[in-house]
Amino acid sequence: MGPALVLAIAAALPEPPAPPASGDVEGALRRAVAYLCSVQEEDGSFGAPRNVMFNESFATYHTYEAWTVATTGLCAMALVECGGRPDDVEALDRAVDFLLERSYVKRISEWDTDNVWGYVYGLQGLARLLRAPRFAKDPRRDRMEEVTAGLLERLYRWQTPEGGWGYYEGPVVSIPNTWATQFTTAACVNGMLDAKAAGVPVDEKRLNRALDAIAHCRLPNGAYTYSIDTIPSPAGLEFIHQVKGSLGRIQIGNVALFRAGRLEPRAIKEGLDQFFEHHRFLAVARGKPIPHESWYAVAAYFHLFGHYYAARAIELLPPEQRAGYAKRLADKLLVLQEPEGAFWDFHISGYTRAYGTAFAAMALQRALPTEPKPESAPAR
Repeated sequence: MGPALVLAIAAALPEPPAPPASGDVEGALRRAVAYLCSVQEEDGSFGAPRNVMFNESFATYHTYEAWTVATTGLCAMALVECGGRPDDVEALDRAVDFLLERSYVKRISEWDTDNVWGYVYGLQGLARLLRAPRFAKDPRRDRMEEVTAGLLERLYRWQTPEGGWGYYEGPVVSIPNTWATQFTTAACVNGMLDAKAAGVPVDEKRLNRALDAIAHCRLPNGAYTYSIDTIPSPAGLEFIHQVKGSLGRIQIGNVALFRAGRLEPRAIKEGLDQFFEHHRFLAVARGKPIPHESWYAVAAYFHLFGHYYAARAIELLPPEQRAGYAKRLADKLLVLQEPEGAFWDFHISGYTRAYGTAFAAMALQRALPTEPKPESAPAR
């Protein structure tokens, strides 16, 4: 191939997309929220089983019901935290109406218990809304509290004997489930803590059993085992239980334990340092179509999930330590936004851009630059 032909081919190629403006977190956030409003379904929900990938052949109608509730809960959280325009408020109200009517999904099959994801993020969404000032006198508030309590009761039913939650059933099929994961359990704990903060009573014994299960998964190097195993072990040096394999799960575990007073403050900073030091192993998995096919068995769908909970972890740092981590997080996210405002990390169906954008928007909201406070005058 001669130089002239190479130049001709190069000239015919489309221009690469312009990089985002440096530090334009607010602009990215506005575009993300606008995207969410543009893809809301007619019934107020978010996400739908469209453009389904081949590896989603296991899913049934009831799987999609659960994913719809979970995705709508996440999008409602993003709208209440990041929205403000009249369109955002209207979309949020429609999402609330959907959650109040459709959150009580049922177990899907003997082995598919994705209904737990509906309970987890339906619960987190409503609990977050209950703490928002705009819902303080909302006529739906009593119903919101009732459904939040109802989702807690449904979570309790599926808690495993070890104290955790999973989304598939293990070798033994039973009620309650027999297989649980660290990150699903940590998501449930964060939802329970959110419900407590909103004034909804929580079963403290069940909460403490779940916290024990998460702590049991935490290894001395700060990584977490994927499942709640009888004897936690890092297993192979290139497997998912290593720090590089649990990057997308470390932050949610640390946030849950710290919020409950079960983790020392330095562990939050250490977990974030690990997140950014080894970030490439999370990034290289993004977009891969087969779960856990990447290095250290990382799955693509942990990418934006991990960034959101990294943002939650940054909130827990002392104020003087937050800005540097927030900027690094924003820089990782800004380059991922698509022209229409969406974020995604794993394509399986029409849910991924909705929940991915919700995770990214809430992370960007926490990464907004803040004006430094003037130093106080020295004491005399």
